Amino acid sequence: MKSSNLFILLLLFVCSSCLQKTGKEDTNSSRTDLNPSKIESNEKPKTSNPWLEAVRSKNPNEIRAIYADKSVKVISADSIIFGATSIADYYINQSAEINESESLFLIEANKHEGIDYEIVSYKTKDSEEYVQVVVWKSIEGKKVREFEYDAKRDISIPDGYIDQISKARNLWIQLCNEHNAEHLVSKLYTSNAIYFNHKPLVIGTEAISKEYRYMNSDTYNLTLEPLKTEMVTDNIAFEIGQCKGSYGGKYVIVWQKEAEGNWKVFIDSNF
Repeated sequence: MKSSNLFILLLLFVCSSCLQKTGKEDTNSSRTDLNPSKIESNEKPKTSNPWLEAVRSKNPNEIRAIYADKSVKVISADSIIFGATSIADYYINQSAEINESESLFLIEANKHEGIDYEIVSYKTKDSEEYVQVVVWKSIEGKKVREFEYDAKRDISIPDGYIDQISKARNLWIQLCNEHNAEHLVSKLYTSNAIYFNHKPLVIGTEAISKEYRYMNSDTYNLTLEPLKTEMVTDNIAFEIGQCKGSYGGKYVIVWQKEAEGNWKVFIDSNF
């Protein structure tokens, strides 16, 4: 009887020791499970693209690496920045922090030349939205920006503007096919219009008319088919489209509404 009682006491002691040990192991296990969540919470959110990472870094080398050496950034007709170094300085000195960026439309414009056209939206820390039109160039297998122009988004754009731009585009096609480049440009381009096509920037109606002299040929014909028209404000719209006829490449037009209410070409690009 005493032996039985002794055996029972010994068995209870062993079981109690096992339970205490198991409890300690469970506690350690629960602490280990918390570690991954702490690591995850400390991770920085990933930015959406190399351009955004570069401009947010404020690092001149990183920003320059995103731009071609002879890149162009248009601020306005009277303010144009030339070269990757100057563009990097511009972004470094900007007080508004860019928080996010989103591609609204991207298309290959010229495979042989490695050209892409893109419309991009980005927002600042103050929730202000800007829209960019960008010309990308592939150099030694890397895409860099060759040209960009941006404008602040106006969210209260009235209806009917797309129809107005369509009428301006149809008039452009009509005048182009009348083989009088000077008349086309004087009628439908702003006085300080910009033409970008890998060459030194062409500025002003007189210079653009000379650039478009090939349109004076009786055999030249062209139509424009928009692929994306993005209203930015009530007087600015970005358009990327397809040319058909004597030239079959893509085009970029920044439409600008003049004070008298007519939509005209402020920026023109094709490759």
